[in-house]
Amino acid sequence: MIRLALAVSALAVLAAPAAAQGDPDRGAQLYRACAACHSLEPDRNMTGPSLAGIWGRKAGLLASFHRYSPALKGSDVTWTEETLDPWLRDPANYIPGNRMTFPGIKDA
Repeated sequence: MIRLALAVSALAVLAAPAAAQGDPDRGAQLYRACAACHSLEPDRNMTGPSLAGIWGRKAGLLASFHRYSPALKGSDVTWTEETLDPWLRDPANYIPGNRMTFPGIKDA
């Protein structure tokens, strides 16, 4: 049950083509790129903020995470499929000046 919840959450977070196809194993595999810095548990922050409930949340506003860059807090981005895809592809270009040291996932 925990594996299924993790995979479903990962699919929603990543907004990858696998999500449209409903492939929980692929979603869990893709989430591995995020898991070193981000938890899927609410308010369990690591190097980066928890990704629980990210869908529809304004970037830089998780109250329990205090290390957001001014660029991210001031971005006026709300996380949706339209914003997560370009962010995950190239975070440094999508919101210049953010602190996430992740090169992105180039393969759509």
